[in-house]
Amino acid sequence: MRVHPTQQEERIITLDVIRGFALLGILLVNMQFFVAPKLFLMLSGVTLFEGAISNTADWLITIFATGKFFTTFSFLFGLGFFLFMERVSAKGLSVGRLYSRRLSFLLMLGLIHIFIFWSGDILLNYAIAGFLLLLFRKSSIEKIRKWAIGIFSVVVFLTGFFTFLSSLMENVLGEEYAPMNDWASLVEQSVIVFQNGNFSEILAFRLTEEIPLILPNFIITIPMVLFIFLIGLYVGKKGVLMNISGHLGWIRKVWKKSFIYGAVLTFVYVILKAELFIVPFYLHEASLEVLSLISGLVVSFFYISSITLLCQQRQWKVRLKFLAPVGQMALTNYLLQTVICLMLFYGYGLGLYGKVAPEVGILITFVIFTAQVFLSKFWMARYKYGPLEHVWRAFTYKGV
Repeated sequence: MRVHPTQQEERIITLDVIRGFALLGILLVNMQFFVAPKLFLMLSGVTLFEGAISNTADWLITIFATGKFFTTFSFLFGLGFFLFMERVSAKGLSVGRLYSRRLSFLLMLGLIHIFIFWSGDILLNYAIAGFLLLLFRKSSIEKIRKWAIGIFSVVVFLTGFFTFLSSLMENVLGEEYAPMNDWASLVEQSVIVFQNGNFSEILAFRLTEEIPLILPNFIITIPMVLFIFLIGLYVGKKGVLMNISGHLGWIRKVWKKSFIYGAVLTFVYVILKAELFIVPFYLHEASLEVLSLISGLVVSFFYISSITLLCQQRQWKVRLKFLAPVGQMALTNYLLQTVICLMLFYGYGLGLYGKVAPEVGILITFVIFTAQVFLSKFWMARYKYGPLEHVWRAFTYKGV
């Protein structure tokens, strides 16, 4: 018996719309890292662009996007695992074997993406956390809930602890704290290399300076991704998005609570970030990181529930439908964003790295995403799957 991947009519349009929306937000956040050494800038406290407009643009991205869309995209991945599991199990096939193949393909893409092209990759995290998610495929809803709470508690603790430790060392040692000096110098080095370097020079800098800094973060990012995957799996097992009309009360409850809690947490974050309320130096950065983590999660729930509820109204469903093709080609569009941005900002392209202010980055984001909307609509009107999605599915189902 031949098994074919999800057919067009099986798709839940709401999920594709949310996924498309998440891709816009991901590009909005990632643009900060494509155009400048954002990581080194944050660690060193150095700024490349001053002025009210640039500062406002930074604040808008921080408040409405940072940490929100990564969470949304991850949630959909966990929910997608449930849908995959249901479909494959119904045909009497091995979920573990097929999903492992699916993850193996993602792992290969992630390794190539993060090491060769761009260090901001999320696919590698997804693949590793995905293999851990397989362990929960037969778990009850209650067990998934308990594990999710436990994992998130650990993530919050580790985030606060490591940030607290770093802040303490920085304030106690002052100028003797080597990483601060190193990060400040790396800002200048990054701009020179990425703006003017060729492919091999940029690759060498990435492997020697960026990757060693990023990989240790996997101790936090992978558990965090797994936690969000589990939330998606939990919602899938509850049947919420497969029977939206029967869970409207629950979704409205999530929408209301996430709006209130998200607004409060974000407000507190802004107050602390702007230093309108002073806390002890050794708690300031840790408080910001933990607040950013939790508020990002809560606000993402607000975005997901908002779009879900809007899609139940005919007028809004028609208005938002343009996002669905983008979501159906999520993997292709995610990697296409990298290709476009590398050609715009890196030395082997137009070399605009370090020259683009935050507000201009926002405009470029919308231009790129608009192009992706039209490209996705054109492609999906002619084919069932996006280019990479087709290869991914062929790899997963080969020989089945």
